[in-house]
Amino acid sequence: MKIALSLCLWAAMLHLPAALANQKIEIQHYEAQTLVNSGQILSLDVTLTSIQAMCHGKLIDAHLYQDQGNWRYEIQIRTNKDQLVELLLDARTGQLAQPTRLPASCTPEKV
Repeated sequence: MKIALSLCLWAAMLHLPAALANQKIEIQHYEAQTLVNSGQILSLDVTLTSIQAMCHGKLIDAHLYQDQGNWRYEIQIRTNKDQLVELLLDARTGQLAQPTRLPASCTPEKV
């Protein structure tokens, strides 16, 4: 019985690094500033300006993650149609990662 338990624990420990590698890691503000200054990602302000031109609304929440080696902004916008839109953006380019198209509730900013 002790051998079986030991083997199970050992096997679980071998899978732990893979599980942690697939986990989203949220970046703190000072770390994000370093990434922006080094040119690895766009600032949130620059990214939001380009997104607001396509999906105008009020920013509700924003997070920067590293997910499987890729920098991602996860943002929530309340559109002018009062719908909550969640977008996942490539932080290096500001391009939409998911969904691949903007939702129908998104409307461009009126100039």
